[in-house]
Amino acid sequence: MAIYETGIDVSRYQGEVNWQAVAAAGKQFALVRIGSSSSGGVYIDPYFQRNIAGAKAAGMKVGAYYYTYARTEEAVINEVSAFLAVLEGLRLEYPVFVDVEDNSLKTLPRAELTRLVKFAMDILDQKGWLPGFYTYTSFANTNLDTGALAAYPFWVADYRGYVGFQGSYDLWQYSSTGRVNGIGGNVDLDYSYKNFLPLLIETGKNGYGKGPNLVPVAGKELAVKSAQALYYYSPDLNDLAGYLPLGSYPVTAMSDGEYLGYTWVTFTYGDSEFWATLRQGVTELQDAPKPEDCEEVRLELAVAQAKISTARQALGWVLEELEAGQGG
Repeated sequence: MAIYETGIDVSRYQGEVNWQAVAAAGKQFALVRIGSSSSGGVYIDPYFQRNIAGAKAAGMKVGAYYYTYARTEEAVINEVSAFLAVLEGLRLEYPVFVDVEDNSLKTLPRAELTRLVKFAMDILDQKGWLPGFYTYTSFANTNLDTGALAAYPFWVADYRGYVGFQGSYDLWQYSSTGRVNGIGGNVDLDYSYKNFLPLLIETGKNGYGKGPNLVPVAGKELAVKSAQALYYYSPDLNDLAGYLPLGSYPVTAMSDGEYLGYTWVTFTYGDSEFWATLRQGVTELQDAPKPEDCEEVRLELAVAQAKISTARQALGWVLEELEAGQGG
């Protein structure tokens, strides 16, 4: 599978993180622990909010996870209810994962543990979050019916240099001993194979609104005419991706009316799809070059190059004659 993005996952055990340094090291997303539970009740990671804020401020995409000990429906409800309260008001670009790996859960029948994990994810889904589950290969193969959970994103851990799990998965935690600038000590390293943003925008999950109604567009480009052109991860003026370089970009769809006061387009930049607003003199819609236009330009360029070559040759002859005259 092609890697979509590289990232890390963190908790209080990483301490204070310099997120600007992490982003500068090439990490594109972070999965942040919300908390866990114990005999004393549900525990909220004291670094959760600052890690979310720091990663977002550094321009990284963010998701979340919580470590579960739940062996009953009541315990599932207690955990999820507490974590939902902490998630309130956030916008996440990656799922909220249920981390199911604790040894205490291995004594539950496989079908029962699978049902409880699905129950937790169904609650998250009903409350407006895109849920997923995390575990390591042997736990997935032995203690879960992953086929019954196939509708949910799966984040698998396997540190052998390959994934031994034979089913499908969306993220791979490939190391627990990674070193990344901005973090003092080991940190988990992850690959993501999926862009979750289109699904989040389509469904309105994870704090994303439904957005504008889009109609497919063919044969159009987004012409960037100003260095002040902004582009976005979603149709939200606060979800800024950065400044778009001057040039033209293939447009895939356009809003059928104004949304937040603007006409929006989706376009391709690199290997990803982004959003932009149309603003006169800054970002405008234009016809994409037709194949015959490209051929005409190619021919004109060839003629121009031939003329330049002839002129250079003639100039060379003149210089040779001048040098010969000076030598005489």
